Amino acid sequence: MDAVELPSYLKNPGESDYFYGTLSYEEKTDSWVIEGEPAVCQAAKRIFPGAEGRYKGMAKFKSNKRSNGDLNWLMMRYPLKIINKEKWDEQFNQAVGYVLKRNQIRKGPQKIEPSTAVFNGTLTEFQKEGVAYLNNNAPTLLADDMGLGKTVEALAWIAHQKRYPGIIVVPTSVQTQWKKQILKFIVPQPVVGEMALFPDPNKSVHIIKGLTPYELPEANFYIIHYGLLRGWKSVLPTYKFEFAVFDEIQELRRTGTEKYSAASLLSESVGNVVGLSGTPVYNAGGEIWNIMNILEHQCLGDWGSFTREWCYGYGEMVVSDPDALGQHLRREGLMLRRTKDQVLTELPAKRRIVQEIDSDEKTFTREMKSLYLI
Repeated sequence: MDAVELPSYLKNPGESDYFYGTLSYEEKTDSWVIEGEPAVCQAAKRIFPGAEGRYKGMAKFKSNKRSNGDLNWLMMRYPLKIINKEKWDEQFNQAVGYVLKRNQIRKGPQKIEPSTAVFNGTLTEFQKEGVAYLNNNAPTLLADDMGLGKTVEALAWIAHQKRYPGIIVVPTSVQTQWKKQILKFIVPQPVVGEMALFPDPNKSVHIIKGLTPYELPEANFYIIHYGLLRGWKSVLPTYKFEFAVFDEIQELRRTGTEKYSAASLLSESVGNVVGLSGTPVYNAGGEIWNIMNILEHQCLGDWGSFTREWCYGYGEMVVSDPDALGQHLRREGLMLRRTKDQVLTELPAKRRIVQEIDSDEKTFTREMKSLYLI
């Protein structure tokens, strides 16, 4: 496969004889802080929507593999004196690696199939591509059609990473189903460090109960339903989970609730997050901002700028060009969606199961007459 060229905005800005300010890293909030001339602070606040500015001549914004490429681009125009050079080099290299992998996938999809030592399942080719996509792009949204195996792809992604513990947020009705799927597909592992992965199948997965927080028992997977998030709002972020999965993430399509706020705090504390939904957009389209904002804070800008640029006007919910927005999400590694038509050749043949049930023709006729239908 042909090598992918490094985009020009990710090349080293080089030495400068003049700096517009300084760039420092704030570890507590995982943020970059620019302090300097008005011109560079104004530019930073335009490039990074939602950037904080506690006082004149300052801009602070979250560090991540997507935004750090834009930060390098900014420094090509406005050179900054980097205070935390080692940290910048580390995170800049992550940004470069992410962009190169993302562009490589565009040229020819990568595939990942976890080792049978950790994953007890067989993936189709498009599912292997899905696992590679999640591995490179998380936080991201997997929006495959219903029935294409989003749950299995998410579990294969988790198995490939081998980083525990993690949390899965689900609708109430599928908590037990998720536990069964975890125990079916994730293979027990030998002791790693001081902790054995899945030493006891009954203790490997813990389903969180009730709104009142309690000390969670040791487990590799924790499952909680959306209705309980508000009670655990201040507790779950302290656990520093290695991954988070929001199943049927369209549950969070409305802001302004304790559930939404708790999900946002949890996601931000984890970082390595995947959302699953075959129907992320229900109505006007603007709710996609709410969903994506859970996965990566303001990856589509702040609400005002999103509605102004993508919708029919400031504060409007209707997206003016859904196809363009969908393409943007795909290009930026923020969403992967495959339809059944696109992967039809890899799907198993349809199975029709005929189930016979007893019937009473006299009773049927009597009930139909009572409805004045015959």
